[in-house]
Amino acid sequence: MTLRPNSEDDQTLSLNFWILERVLRFVAVWPTDFNSYLPKYLRHQYLLSKLINLCYMLFWLFVCVHIAAFHIVSIVTIDLSYDELFLTLITTSIYSIMIPLAAYLRLYEDNVRQLYEFATRYFRKRSAAGVYYISISSSIRFANRYQFWWLVICVLGTMHWAIYPILSQERTLPFPCWYPVDVQQSPMYELAYILQVLGQLQVSLVYGLAGALFMVFVFMACSQFDMLCCSLTNIRQSAMILNGRYRTELRYHQATQEIDTRGYVLKEVFREDLDNVMPTKTASKLDQLSPSQKYLFELSPELTCVLEDCIKHHLILLRFCQLLESCYHPYILLKLFQILLLLCFLAFMATVESLSTMKLINVLEYFMLTMTELYLYCFLGHILMNQGLKVGDALWKSPWHLCGASYRRRMLIILMNAQRPVRLTGLKLYELNLETYYTEVFGPVTSGMW
Repeated sequence: MTLRPNSEDDQTLSLNFWILERVLRFVAVWPTDFNSYLPKYLRHQYLLSKLINLCYMLFWLFVCVHIAAFHIVSIVTIDLSYDELFLTLITTSIYSIMIPLAAYLRLYEDNVRQLYEFATRYFRKRSAAGVYYISISSSIRFANRYQFWWLVICVLGTMHWAIYPILSQERTLPFPCWYPVDVQQSPMYELAYILQVLGQLQVSLVYGLAGALFMVFVFMACSQFDMLCCSLTNIRQSAMILNGRYRTELRYHQATQEIDTRGYVLKEVFREDLDNVMPTKTASKLDQLSPSQKYLFELSPELTCVLEDCIKHHLILLRFCQLLESCYHPYILLKLFQILLLLCFLAFMATVESLSTMKLINVLEYFMLTMTELYLYCFLGHILMNQGLKVGDALWKSPWHLCGASYRRRMLIILMNAQRPVRLTGLKLYELNLETYYTEVFGPVTSGMW
């Protein structure tokens, strides 16, 4: 257990989103306002800015489309060996699917911004006051770290193809394919090489940034579910702090209570500074109950107030998960289709006996990257579903059996909402969880054996 959050953890989600936004604009997935980059006498010419943005977008679209189109022509017109054919098919599928993926990111830009604005406006910075609490700073640091390494893996996994011709000192392209001109002569070779390098950079950034945005939103939602579960588990201590007359008992609980962090995703909690926690008055009104129906009467208003706040927090999280599902379910289906297609190509290539050592390494590399990407998405969907289900368990751990009917009636609201699992799907056809991962990977193998 961490005693005190680090001052470096006071960063917000805005900087993280700002960096992702700038890179998305760099590859023309999101539009750019070029007014600020123009000379002073040309500024505020919005038609000119839109024209430059359109040309910039068409340039990056040409980079992607021409690689996919020339590979398709190679498949149709050139007599390729089996290993060359499937390597060409893999490259074609990657660039062909990236076109609708980039279109999706552009069309759903407002939905992604709505998710970001919803998170910054409604997400809690920490759980309710108690003997310990969970802070949003932990999830921000965790998301930043894994987002960085995810982007590094995506860039390295694609850009090394551009370096191979330089290391081999051969006048070849990263992806040899049909061209309408002789690309072995200068300056066409240099131009084709630069366009293919830009295409690889575009692939790594578009795929990587789409996954990074999804990763950040899921991690933030999981952290909020942890905060809610922490608030529900410590609801009696929160009521004591609101009451303001239980300092000695709270210190005793903080000194003797053994905190189990296994139920939290990041397993990082912080001690509450009981000396600086200011008690607040509750505005909640108890239902008109007879004294015989009320237990813990001295804390009934505070318990009701804290539980009502937890109910609001839970409804906010369910709303965010609905927005996340509606925003990403077309993208998830597209990614599952692409990954399944690549796995089929790679599985067939592994059976080719004439595969060279270098090409075998390339196949294994593609396979590892594809499996990692599929596992990442399925794992994120699975962990978010588990986070939603454990809210009810956290509520049962609270001292509900000592509380009165007013508390228990409000408790039913959370229990009914927690019974509906939080699901991320691909166009409502595939559900993101580990069962889907095992089905996608081992299902074709098992069916082939039978």
